[in-house]
Order: sequence, then structure tokens, then C-alpha cells
Amino acid sequence: GYDAAKSMRVLPNVLNLAAAGGFDLARASDMVTDASSALQLTEEETTAMIDQMAAAASKSNTSIEQLGDAMLTVGGTARNLKGGTAELSTVLGILADNGMKGSEGGTHLRNMINSLTKPTGDAKEMLDEMGVSLYDDTGAIRSLNDVFLDLKKSMAGMSDQARGETIATIFNARDMKAAEALLGGVGDRFNSLMQSMAESAGSAEEMRKKQENTLKGQVTIMNSAIEGLKINIGRGITPTLKEMAEFGADAFLFRSIVSSAR
Repeated sequence: GYDAAKSMRVLPNVLNLAAAGGFDLARASDMVTDASSALQLTEEETTAMIDQMAAAASKSNTSIEQLGDAMLTVGGTARNLKGGTAELSTVLGILADNGMKGSEGGTHLRNMINSLTKPTGDAKEMLDEMGVSLYDDTGAIRSLNDVFLDLKKSMAGMSDQARGETIATIFNARDMKAAEALLGGVGDRFNSLMQSMAESAGSAEEMRKKQENTLKGQVTIMNSAIEGLKINIGRGITPTLKEMAEFGADAFLFRSIVSSAR
């Protein structure tokens, strides 16, 4: 969906992402453009997202490709997170640390955001009693770190049964594990990952260079060079082969005409 000029500007970052993540350019292109569209990112924000994905992959138990799958799954639901793509990468990193990677992590995050955005029935009543809200007094969205810290404080002193029932009521049973993961990851872990996001500029390029310095990376570069050589050789001999083919065709036609005349 990018025009030629924008494609040329974004391409170096997409190449870095592909090399850093160890997958092909087509996959990286789809990942970046789809995520950028779903989250309504500017060109500058897209570049920042790529570096944040590389930083999150190096600081948490996930890969760039898994983060990309998670982002595509959560989609536009995460568009208005207070911390933008930095907060998105951070939360997905925490979920990945707890075994929820790729589309699974994205699904859980999408469900939890939806549960907090428009709570209904018992969930709304419970959140109101606890004084926990996704929005501040002005209606602006709050950081998930702050929301889950409030929730964690409100449940302090509860029995295991009461805590489990509270989480299941607010988020539903299938997202309990993810909610518990965020409750355990807010505070120090969240702040540490967010700091990594703030310092992530150039992370994708740095990771690409590290990947290229491995044996696999050098073999890939060598194969690419060989492929390029083949292409150049092919281009060089194509005119000659074309002339030979034309000569052969003319000779065959001449012999056919002579044979017919006889």
C-alpha cells in the first residue's frame, strides 16, 4: 500500500527487520505494512516500531516474527495505548516471558483491552468498587502498567479463591493466565522493558549486523553473492545465446526451404 517514494524510504528498515528476524523480505514487508495500517502509524512511528520489535526480542523470551504475529492479531485494538508501540511491545514481551507468544499473546492482549474498555455487568460493578479504570478523570487512556498496578493493589490480601474469581469476572476465564502474567510483570519488569524501548533506536540494524556475523549469516551472504554472479553472467551471455538461437533458426529454415525445393 506504499507509493514508490515511501517504499524506498522504508525499505532499509524492512530489510533490517527481515535480516534481524531471519525471515524473507516479503514476510517482513507484509508484517510492517499490515501492522502500520492497523495501528495507523506514521512513517517515523513505523521506523520506531521496527527498532522496538528488535529490542523487545532481545530483552524478552520471544522473536521478532512472533512479535509481528502478536501485533497483527491484536491489531487496531491496541491503537490507542498510552505508550503507543513501545507499550505494545513491552506488554507482548511480558506475555511472551510467561509462555504466551505470537498470535496467542496478541489474542489475550486484545481480549484484556476489550474487557477493560467496555466492562459490563458484574465486571463493571467490580471494577467500580475497586476504583480501577482504563481511563483517567479526563477520559484519557491510562498506561496498562498503572491500570494493572491499581488492580494488583486492590486485590492485595485476597485469598487465592477470591483473587481467581475476581480476575475471571473482569477478564473471563480463558484470559486468566495472561492477566496473572501482567499482574506479575507490572512495576519493575514493565519499566525495565519500556526503558529498553526508549533506547531502541538502531536496534534492528544492530541485530542485523550480529546475525550477519554468524556462520549462517555469512553463508547467506555468500549464496546471495553467488546468485548475483549467476545473474550477471546470464545477462552477459544472453545476447550471444540469442544470436546463436537466431542463427540456428535461420539455418533450419534455409534447410527446410532447400528440401522443399528438391
